[in-house]
Amino acid sequence: MQKLSVLVFSKDDLEQALALIRDSYHIADEIVLMDASSGRQKSWIKAEKRRLGLGKLRIFDVIALGYREPLMEYALGKCANRWVLALNTDERMSAGLRRVLPALLNTSEYDAYSIPLYSVWSKSNRTFVSTQVRLFKKGSVEFRGLLHEKPIVHGKFRVLQREESIEHMTTGMRHTAKEEYLEMERFERFTYAQHNLRLIDQIDRARGRETGGEVRFSAGKRAVLGLLRLYEALGLKSPEQEISNLDYYLFRLARTAAHQARRRSLRGMLSALPDAARYSRRMKEWRSGRSGDEDFEIAREINRMGVTRYLGLDDPKVVEALGRKYRGKKQGAGLLIHLLRLRYSDSDKKRKDRKINNLVIREK
Repeated sequence: MQKLSVLVFSKDDLEQALALIRDSYHIADEIVLMDASSGRQKSWIKAEKRRLGLGKLRIFDVIALGYREPLMEYALGKCANRWVLALNTDERMSAGLRRVLPALLNTSEYDAYSIPLYSVWSKSNRTFVSTQVRLFKKGSVEFRGLLHEKPIVHGKFRVLQREESIEHMTTGMRHTAKEEYLEMERFERFTYAQHNLRLIDQIDRARGRETGGEVRFSAGKRAVLGLLRLYEALGLKSPEQEISNLDYYLFRLARTAAHQARRRSLRGMLSALPDAARYSRRMKEWRSGRSGDEDFEIAREINRMGVTRYLGLDDPKVVEALGRKYRGKKQGAGLLIHLLRLRYSDSDKKRKDRKINNLVIREK
């Protein structure tokens, strides 16, 4: 029997985390809790671990960066077992997923599974959200730390049946979590070359097809890509130029409509228009802001490298040093934005220094 690590991130929601831990305790061989909560809550969960005798639970203090993906590679390094199931504190395994889990772990055919995610409003009311790669072998999945990330699967994967699902038990995203996601959208900016790949990915999402995080080109997709490039050529747009406010609007509209079409939600599809308008207004504001040009250059880099590599968060020493440096200070998306800008200003200074040195050498 292959062993399973359940991986959970928590920030000031440790009562929900404890409920998840107890719900999955007899299924998991270990539960790894990456905790970014305040000091008082940290003490509480450790006391509960002792009181309840939760020997399988391993708790690690971690810095809060607004969302979990930048720290996924670090967290996976803390998991002792070959298979990992990543869950949020407000999620539970369905009865169908529990039933098939032993068979999934013991097959050698697949390296990862994409699991249907449902929002549960009541016992008789649940709505499909998406499918997400949540169960995988360590080393078979790459997390780049991007917002709304589809991790890259290096190997063979399968999409589970709808009854073999993860159930999201709350009625909506916490206000603070939503604010942090909106803050990070300032770096969700693209060149036309990056934008085209993302639009192609929406075709697969709308058709309910999983690609394991990599864009795979068919004849139809190549034709769509050709039309997109023709549109850019007619508008005298460079592949490395940032897309326009109108194109941001159309991109968001396509993404939201594709998502809602997959959910088969007419109301959701109608909401795509005002949602895209709000998104494009935010983008226009960020682009024209004082740090707009710098933020676009950062966005280019993290689209190319990923947040994790850009900040060195795949190195445990870096993550732990940041945890010590910012302990007791304000964290979350604001800290991540600060670190991204700090990293960019450092690399920009080095580029300028190199240019100055080259000028000095040429003058000599």
